[in-house]
Amino acid sequence: MRTSTKVIRLCAVLPAGLAGSFVAVMGLGFLSGAGLVFAFVGTLLVSIVLACGRWEAPAARVFGFARSPRPGQRAVLEPALALAEKIGLAPIRVLVRLTDTEGLPATPIGRRTVIVEPWLVEGLYQRRLTAADAATVIGHAVASQRVGPSRFDLAARLWAFPWTLLLVVTRRIARTFSWVPAGELAWHLRIVVGAVAVYQGFQPGGSPEFGAATGAVVALTYMAPAADRAWRVVVEREADRFVAQRGLAGSLIHFVHWRHGTASLERVHGIRTAATETTDGRTQETGAAAGLRL
Repeated sequence: MRTSTKVIRLCAVLPAGLAGSFVAVMGLGFLSGAGLVFAFVGTLLVSIVLACGRWEAPAARVFGFARSPRPGQRAVLEPALALAEKIGLAPIRVLVRLTDTEGLPATPIGRRTVIVEPWLVEGLYQRRLTAADAATVIGHAVASQRVGPSRFDLAARLWAFPWTLLLVVTRRIARTFSWVPAGELAWHLRIVVGAVAVYQGFQPGGSPEFGAATGAVVALTYMAPAADRAWRVVVEREADRFVAQRGLAGSLIHFVHWRHGTASLERVHGIRTAATETTDGRTQETGAAAGLRL
C-alpha cells in the first residue's frame, strides 16, 4: 500500500507543481534570464531544506494560511488533544487556520503538523462538538500523515504555491461577484476558452507560445484537482480504517454522516467493517489467551 500511495501522490503533485511553476514564470516574466535561473535555484534549495524536515513550522504557517493557537484556543483544544494522544494519534504541532474554509475541520500539512479550522474551536467552546468529535477529526488528519508519504509534502507545496495562491484569489473574486449570473458558467466553460485560444494562437499572425501556454493552464485546471481528489480518496480510505481500529468508529461515522449525508453509504460501510474486524481480532486473541491459561 505504501508503494501505491507514493505513486498516486506523485501523480497528484506533479500537475499542481507544473501549474505553480508556470504561474511563477509568468509572474516573474519581468526578470532577466539570470534572474529566472536564480529564482529557480533558490526555490530548489529551499525545497531540499523542506524535504529534509527543516523549517516546517514557518512553512506550515505560510502554505496553510495558519497561525499558532492563542492560549484560549489551546485550552479549548486540550481535552481533544489529550484523547488523541491517548489513542496514539496526537499531532506534534497544531495550528489554527486564519479564516474558515470549505475543507475538512482538520487537515495535515508537512510531517508533524495539523491545521484546524476556527469553526472547530468555536464548536468545542460552544459545546456543539465534543472532545471525542474533535479528537476523531484531528486523529484522522494524523492518520492521513502516517498513511500517505508526507516527507516531501511541504516541498511539493512550495512548487505549487503560486498556483494555490492564484486559486485562492480567484475563489475570493468569484465569491465577491457571485451575484453575476454568468460567472460560474464561464468557469465551467473554460475549456472552450482554452480551445479558442490555442486555435487562434496557431493561426497566421497569432502567437503559438501564448496559445500553447493558455491551453496548458486550462488543462492543468482540470488535471490538478482531479489528481488531488484521487489521492485524497486513497488516503481517506486508509485513514478511516486506522481511526476505526483505534476505537473512534462511532464518532467518525457521525462526522461522515453529517458531512456527506446519503453519499456516505460506502464510506460508512468501510468504517464499520474495519471496526468489526478489529473487534473480532481482539475477541479471538482474548479467547486464545483464556485457552492457554486453562
